Amino acid sequence: MKSLKVFMLSNLGKNPYNQLLIEHLAKNGVKVESEDDHQGIIFLPQVLKKGRPNILHLHKLHYFFLSKKGQHKSFFDRDEVRRSFKLLVFLSQIWILKLIGTKIVCTVHEWADKVEGGKQSIPSGWLPILGRGFDALIVHCETTKKQLLEGFGLEILPKVFVVQHGNYIGSYANSISQQLGRKILAIKDENLTFLLFGNIYHSKGFLEAIDSFKRLPQHKLFLIIAGYPAESGIENLIREKIQGYGNILFVPQQVPDKEVQIYMNACDCVVLPYKIFTTSGVTLLAMSFGKACIAPNSGYFSDLLDEFGAFLYDSTQENGLFYAMKEAIYKQGMLLDMGEHNLELAQKWNWDYVAEETLNVYQQCLR
Repeated sequence: MKSLKVFMLSNLGKNPYNQLLIEHLAKNGVKVESEDDHQGIIFLPQVLKKGRPNILHLHKLHYFFLSKKGQHKSFFDRDEVRRSFKLLVFLSQIWILKLIGTKIVCTVHEWADKVEGGKQSIPSGWLPILGRGFDALIVHCETTKKQLLEGFGLEILPKVFVVQHGNYIGSYANSISQQLGRKILAIKDENLTFLLFGNIYHSKGFLEAIDSFKRLPQHKLFLIIAGYPAESGIENLIREKIQGYGNILFVPQQVPDKEVQIYMNACDCVVLPYKIFTTSGVTLLAMSFGKACIAPNSGYFSDLLDEFGAFLYDSTQENGLFYAMKEAIYKQGMLLDMGEHNLELAQKWNWDYVAEETLNVYQQCLR
């Protein structure tokens, strides 16, 4: 049988997700060409550069439709005009590929935060048109599948496949102890330590988590905030909030891969206070390091986590996050076991599984 050819287009940056998927697809005989940081809205020449692929697998979608916030006042520079033009360019390339026999697959990493969410979103009226362009849509949980069906319509149901997000066990170094991690960060061994990790946006709830932490009894308590401030002004807001708190460590930078283990191993519990989300690679990262979690009891988090490994709170309640953090303090003797439970869950979602399920999706498209 001729080898399956896939072209993978992504903007996941340094996230090892793509490389892990590509490596394990190769073990199943799939030949993958990829571009991990494609720029611009034209992708057809790159896709066809080495001949027609059987599958175009997109890991970036909204980028192709979102307009830039320009300063110009010409008709073309209006948000709605830019978005409509970009949609037309995107669909033109998709339909050319479909006409020559390439199937179109897209993994939906972002959804709720990009549809009807403001000027930089996809108008819901476009969704039925977009839906006809895809041969398959891969999501990481049942909640996102339901959201897609609500957006695209029930006719897209046969095209939507749930494939769990793969774990990060072994993807990052994990050789140091908690004691050494805390020594590096100058955290006392006896401190119960919370971690906020990853790129920092308002929608991730870091500011609210800091406020909740400050309301807790501060004795033998510590908070680490490590990640790149990805929105203008948010770094200064955090610095203002933590001023005078010697038990809050703020590291406003992209954490190098080799240092991820320092922060993960130094903490007792990873806090995921997201307000708008579709999936969360940080959650899989925390589980892969055997950490207990705090997260909203909704969407991806409630599909992935359970009460044996996480403190799930009602995000519609004003003090939900605060009480979840307070409960973690009260039950700190259970945190190690909760982390072990999460690690066992994460082990099921290895990349052999992810590659096999993804290959099944490809094969169903080609039938």
